[in-house]
Amino acid sequence: MHIAMDIGYSHVKSITTSNRVIIPSVVAPFRKLSLVDLSSQSESGHVVEIRRVDGTTSKYFVGEMALREGHGASFSLDREKHRHPNHDILALAAARVLNTGPGAMVVAGLPVAYYRTQREELKNHLEGLHAEVSVNGNKLKRVSFGKAVVYPQGAGALFMAPDLPQNGMVLLVDIGQKTTDYVTAEVAEGNVKPVSSLCGSVETGVQAIYEIVTQEFLSCTGMPLAAIRVPEIIAQAGRITYYGREIDFSGVINQARTDIALAISDQVKAALGDRLAFIRKVYLAGGGAEMLRSITSLFPEAHVLPEPQWANAAGFLKVVNAQ
Repeated sequence: MHIAMDIGYSHVKSITTSNRVIIPSVVAPFRKLSLVDLSSQSESGHVVEIRRVDGTTSKYFVGEMALREGHGASFSLDREKHRHPNHDILALAAARVLNTGPGAMVVAGLPVAYYRTQREELKNHLEGLHAEVSVNGNKLKRVSFGKAVVYPQGAGALFMAPDLPQNGMVLLVDIGQKTTDYVTAEVAEGNVKPVSSLCGSVETGVQAIYEIVTQEFLSCTGMPLAAIRVPEIIAQAGRITYYGREIDFSGVINQARTDIALAISDQVKAALGDRLAFIRKVYLAGGGAEMLRSITSLFPEAHVLPEPQWANAAGFLKVVNAQ
């Protein structure tokens, strides 16, 4: 069995040939809840139990459940995110939800900037990851990865471009939570070959919007706001009630979207220099491509890929299934 994972700073996107799952990259310690049936929470989060090789067992709220019910909910912005404890919890949970058995082949990605230095470490880490896992009260089942393959992010998404030209250079810009990856490739008679000197990452993404909103919240209320709460404000069109007072952050959010889109496009264009003039098509992927729609007007011939948040994971699976 093959499983592709895009373990992002915002969400984990995992896909097999028959199913897929997306989980917010948030974990909280488990606690008993009196008003809900935990076995029915699969549509709004997960209760995950993990039994390690040494026999120790731990339980967690994962995803929406962690956001809604968790105390001490956390997410990671570490550059070496696979070293953070949440990484393994999320990877094991996603694999178990997709009913991945022991010895599955996993394909994962890394930001282009981290790919050379972290690829081998991530590969070895995933191949050494194994435990018995239960999700939402189902049976504990062993999850392990017999072989791990690691690709640069953005490269996977490029394989999902529906209308690649037969010849010429193309650019894929993958806008994530913390980083934005750009992959330039030369297409010759339908064959795609990355141009290494024109590939890289910029450390700007959707998280920059979160930081602007938290600063504005502090300015309006005098109280700090955990970044983990910002998606709730965005989901409510920027309008929230705080101690009976309605506060409208919609203008701040819209301006932040415009400013961050411009910052990303400026940095990518600066990295490509005069080679940008020879790009035939620009493709946009990642969850940020949906949030920063104005970025399409900042690149020539720019198109958002279908289901951009899924593009990397789907592309990784497409590549490995073709081998």
